[in-house]
Amino acid sequence: MEPSKRAQVRYKQAVLLMVILLVLAGLPACGGGSGKFLNLGPGPNNGMLNGQYAFSFFGSNPSLIIAAGSFTADGNGTITNGLEDVTVAGTTGQSLTFTGTYAIGSDGRGTALIKTSNGAATWQFTMLNGSHALLIRFDLGTVTASGALDKQDPTAFSARKLQANYVFGFSGIGTSRTNLSTAGLWTMDGAGNINNGLMDVSDETAGVLENSALSGTYAVASNGRGTATINSGYGTQNFVFYVVDATDLKFVETDGVPAVSGEVLEAAAPYTLASLNGGLAFTLGGTDHGAVPVAAGGVITADGKGNLSSGTLDLNDGGIASLGASIGGTYSFTGNGRGILNITNTALGNLQFALYPAQNHTIELVEVDVTAVMSGMAKAQTGSPFAASSLVGSFAANFTGILSSGGGTREEEDITGQLRADGAGNLTGTLDINTLATRTQGVSLSASTYTMPADGQGRGTATVNIPGATFTMQTYQIDANTVLFLDIDSFRILVGIMQKQQ
Repeated sequence: MEPSKRAQVRYKQAVLLMVILLVLAGLPACGGGSGKFLNLGPGPNNGMLNGQYAFSFFGSNPSLIIAAGSFTADGNGTITNGLEDVTVAGTTGQSLTFTGTYAIGSDGRGTALIKTSNGAATWQFTMLNGSHALLIRFDLGTVTASGALDKQDPTAFSARKLQANYVFGFSGIGTSRTNLSTAGLWTMDGAGNINNGLMDVSDETAGVLENSALSGTYAVASNGRGTATINSGYGTQNFVFYVVDATDLKFVETDGVPAVSGEVLEAAAPYTLASLNGGLAFTLGGTDHGAVPVAAGGVITADGKGNLSSGTLDLNDGGIASLGASIGGTYSFTGNGRGILNITNTALGNLQFALYPAQNHTIELVEVDVTAVMSGMAKAQTGSPFAASSLVGSFAANFTGILSSGGGTREEEDITGQLRADGAGNLTGTLDINTLATRTQGVSLSASTYTMPADGQGRGTATVNIPGATFTMQTYQIDANTVLFLDIDSFRILVGIMQKQQ
């Protein structure tokens, strides 16, 4: 699995808990937009989507909705052999079949019209390349959600091909229908057994469960759809998953409550202190003491000896932004692949996270103290020192989180599209935006900018202007191809990513 995919996978987990708070409320919408669809015509780039793909998304209908599935695209605008497993909070999962049509424009932005055995759906997506795209559900008044689709490797469609150590990050709702985030690791033995597992759980109602042993079983059908049962101190959970390849599985729980979803990735070799050496960029999301949505992002440096320094944290707590807090801390690892990250001197107080490294040094994070319920990812930076010239080219983008009105109502907002950076601080591009009440396709940016300070640490800013709205962002550059985002507006709490198109 490409590093850029892993970054996209986990940034989404950073905001899932935050979104749950609003989707369970089911409150009315408060955004703007016309709902008019851009005509992509014959789809000059339809050939980019060609083969068998797995997808997943997480969002609101307005209850929590999570899904994963697969389909075949013919490169000419037709989708066949669609299969989707969907769980709506409080109801057990259901399997749907579907077909569809799609069109992809010259900038890599695409639309798919889906006909499922349970009704119609619309997807809006932006292709990075023929193997990966950022996806939102684009259904006016019914579903809004964010996710991704990835080209599958059919040679991995068997239990015996899944024989490795894996890490995971899942988010959703727990047994009490409040926020839940978990991260952990396990071994799949190629014969249908899951063992040597452990997990850390942060449940808004039940509290923190640390280092809980887990085990289970799994099976994989010839079409790449698998099933798994996981037993741990949190109980028994049943999942459906779709194989991207032997290093990447898209999981969705089918129990109704609890209901979590996320990605299972091949684990890194067990880390030592020296394995973590250099700059890290991260994003986090969840809820604070008062169950108010909160999101954070920042950069920090590891010295390869267990110490963290030169860090900066930005926080958006319910629309109140606190920027530029200096942070440091320590980190440690055990032989089984689990680590502990201690962050000090933050606006939230001292924070402690369990961490699980994937094979490309993406690190799954779940909070295990009692100050807040947050989860997210950290990613090793490469290519520093960063400057405005470090960011140039066309990028696929995705933002997801909540939009609030002056009256206190909240709804989920999901955005995809293309952004273009010129290497001199200017942004252009086109966005597609959905909430439950409004959807707007083909919105062009105007007078949008980004900055990257001379300290070279990769923490910058971006101002994205579209008609009727401005997105004020902090940015955290991972490398020349990937940037994480935190919206710091008083009425909008989003986490986002952009990845270079190829």
